[in-house]
Amino acid sequence: MQTRIRNTTIIRAVLLMITFMLSMTNSPATAAEAQKIFYVRPAPDNDDPYLQQGSDGIKQAAQMYQMQATTLASQADRAGRQKQLKNAIRLGANIVVMIGYEFRELLDTVPHTAPNVRFVMLEQCIANPPPNLLCISFRESEASYLAGMEAALVSASGKIGVIGAVKTPLKQKPVDAFIAGAKSIRPDADLNHVVWIEGNQPFNDTGRAEVLAKSMLADGVDMIYAAAGSSNNGVFKALAGNSKARAIGNYVNQCPKNAGKVIDNMQVHGDTAISLAVAAILGGSTATRIEYGLKEGAVSLTGISTDAAYSDCDILRQRPVLQKLREASQAIIKGKLKVE
Repeated sequence: MQTRIRNTTIIRAVLLMITFMLSMTNSPATAAEAQKIFYVRPAPDNDDPYLQQGSDGIKQAAQMYQMQATTLASQADRAGRQKQLKNAIRLGANIVVMIGYEFRELLDTVPHTAPNVRFVMLEQCIANPPPNLLCISFRESEASYLAGMEAALVSASGKIGVIGAVKTPLKQKPVDAFIAGAKSIRPDADLNHVVWIEGNQPFNDTGRAEVLAKSMLADGVDMIYAAAGSSNNGVFKALAGNSKARAIGNYVNQCPKNAGKVIDNMQVHGDTAISLAVAAILGGSTATRIEYGLKEGAVSLTGISTDAAYSDCDILRQRPVLQKLREASQAIIKGKLKVE
């Protein structure tokens, strides 16, 4: 199993290298101009699998482009994050990668203090980013649309719920796409159960998530799109006492730890996005905003990804569903199916 997963990683790395080589044909820039890449975590090391993608991403980029990769973990406050960004600059970083909404308040100031350093920020940005800040966004709506289709295809009751973390335009958009995907399969589906955790810790409030999930289940919902970060664990706990309802996870593969309850996931591949962003920078790109989606391999459904066979997701048993999802995915990639 591990060998096959490593092979998949190698294939993805080769594809990224090809992208880089193509970009280099249009620019005299070389990898020698960017020898050190740092990833600054927004909090101390923990088991957050999405934040781990930052370390994986810079390591992958370092291997591909002969760079030195370093991860710095911040104390979980503004001062701690600012200190580690300054440390990265002091240690000679050429590229600094950040993941987490916690960094947004520093984007107006820190990049201006080091104009020769390229900063890469995933999923957050400011209105007028400086020329040395590259903001990466994901077309999550593409994979969320597929997740909505999947929920409608699998649901027995037709009652489908969504539990998100915090209601912002950024997070509302993929939820709207999920609903549209479900409606494309089942126009009469009940999609009125959409709730948000909110509060001080919307991405890490398992208790609140569990309460919301139990309320949905009591109302007959049998498919829940769990899109609330680490709060999802509360959703999965609520599902443990229900023999009929299941969930679609979010951002990372949550099937292995929740066998029989999580059938699939909408995944965001931050590591892939980081490698693509580094390739763009080394290729001479001066863009301050780049968007990645299904086409670039930066978002996906676990069940139709290249390493799906080793995902432990129950959706693999439903081949007709997977075939519909693959066809829709290709339609989105080719531009035949538009997802807003």
